[in-house]
Amino acid sequence: MDAKCIFRGIIRLLHLLAHLLKGIILCYTVLRGIQNHVMTEKQRKVIQSWMYQVTKIVGVDLKIHGTPHPPPVFVVANHISWLDVVIIASVLPVSFLSKAEIRRWFVIGTLASRAGTLFIRRGSKFGVIDAVNLMRERLKSGHSVASFPEGTTTDGTSVQAFHPRLFAAAIDTDSIIQPVALLYPQTHGSNSIVPYVRNSNLVKHAFRIMSAERTEVVITLCDPVCIDGRLRKQLAQIARNAIVNALEDSHLKQSA
Repeated sequence: MDAKCIFRGIIRLLHLLAHLLKGIILCYTVLRGIQNHVMTEKQRKVIQSWMYQVTKIVGVDLKIHGTPHPPPVFVVANHISWLDVVIIASVLPVSFLSKAEIRRWFVIGTLASRAGTLFIRRGSKFGVIDAVNLMRERLKSGHSVASFPEGTTTDGTSVQAFHPRLFAAAIDTDSIIQPVALLYPQTHGSNSIVPYVRNSNLVKHAFRIMSAERTEVVITLCDPVCIDGRLRKQLAQIARNAIVNALEDSHLKQSA
């Protein structure tokens, strides 16, 4: 990494730290009460705007295709990086599932909690049941939730099978499912810097992204999927197919 990239990364990091401070202030003012599943339209817009500013600070260019469905929606997406959460939350008013340990992270835990994150005990015997219950409650209250059904991040060159169990929350509440396809393109193939895999160091990984000149992401909001009496496995497969098809179309457009 040359000196110019390092300098760019440091400047963006300083801007991000200032923005995190702003986020903490918002947590104890306009974002109070969200943990009780009470989220006003103003609070939704504040969270979405704050997340959008994060994308600008770290140098991400958003290209959005498709139309968001009004809440409540069960949003599912392919998973490549921690950056996916920021990007989706900057485009759609959603709450994410996250491992319970993040609640204890300095600053990040407070921000995640007040932004409506649903914390689950991953690896626990009742982890999936708890997750479905939390998502069901949030959907019933009229808010959207988002999940990455692959269950892990990938290098972005393929989409793994979707685990169907979390789709039970959408079935139980008869909620619309909106698949979202994420692509981080480069001139040749996918961006190799963005994937967060193999237990990479989060701080170093984030700094590499901030040091890059620009990071482009193509977000495709696929056509909504209705429950229509379908089973979890069927819905999971339909959602995955929609994302795979959208990614193939995006790749074709990028290479044209």
